[in-house]
Amino acid sequence: MNFFIVGAGGYLGRELTRRADPSFKVIGTSSKPGLNFICLDLQSVRDSDFQLVDATSVVFLTAAISAPDVCAREYNRAWVVNVTGTSRFIQGAINRGARVVFFSSDAVYGEREEEFDEKIACKPAGEYAQMKREVEQRFSGNASFKAIRLSYVFSREDKFTRYLAGCAERNEEAELFHPFFRAIVHRDDVVEGALTLVKRWDEIPEQVINFGGPQVLSRIDFAECLREAHLHDLRFTVTEPSADFFNNRPRVIAMTSPVFAGLLGRSPRTLSEAARLEFA
Repeated sequence: MNFFIVGAGGYLGRELTRRADPSFKVIGTSSKPGLNFICLDLQSVRDSDFQLVDATSVVFLTAAISAPDVCAREYNRAWVVNVTGTSRFIQGAINRGARVVFFSSDAVYGEREEEFDEKIACKPAGEYAQMKREVEQRFSGNASFKAIRLSYVFSREDKFTRYLAGCAERNEEAELFHPFFRAIVHRDDVVEGALTLVKRWDEIPEQVINFGGPQVLSRIDFAECLREAHLHDLRFTVTEPSADFFNNRPRVIAMTSPVFAGLLGRSPRTLSEAARLEFA
């Protein structure tokens, strides 16, 4: 088996590359020059980009323009990357016999205050969510395609945690938007689940799987948890964001999944458990 990781220099791709079975051949790509990966730009996918993909390959497609505001502001460019280029690469890989794991988003469900699983209908919120949903629909029913719908992925390297850690280090008061709730999931659980999904591909009938944590937490809960675990000097104030902030971001996405727990063979880690591991 070969792993072909699109976006290998990114937040998730880097960990997938690091934790892949050493007996597998791992090929990483990046659109950024200067990294030790094959150059692949989803804005301009070429036939030559598939040369190293074959029937032994599993493609992890983690790369995207993922900032919701950028997708709204630069819609055409984001569509070319997130839909046109991404779909062309997926189709090219499948045509060569590969299987594809596509990293999608919980935002495809829209705002949901009550807990739900994969069976509920999608109501994409914002342009980014619409783009992710479009790719899912293009390959719906294809046995060589599976989608992982991610909630907010926590580690000591995620954007919000770095912001909180920086504020604590500089003795600055962090500003937290509220209400804003997600089923925060540990990055280690995401990587473990994705790698297990590949190994058990034919045993998992679901084409779409929610990767979320066991608790739906606000940013206040998030900050208090990290303050207890490690950032003991963290101070914060709570503000309500402008209405524009929620144009592309649902306030609440109370996502769950029995399938994800089955992949892990256990419940996903709580944020407290994950924080203790990250800052040990």
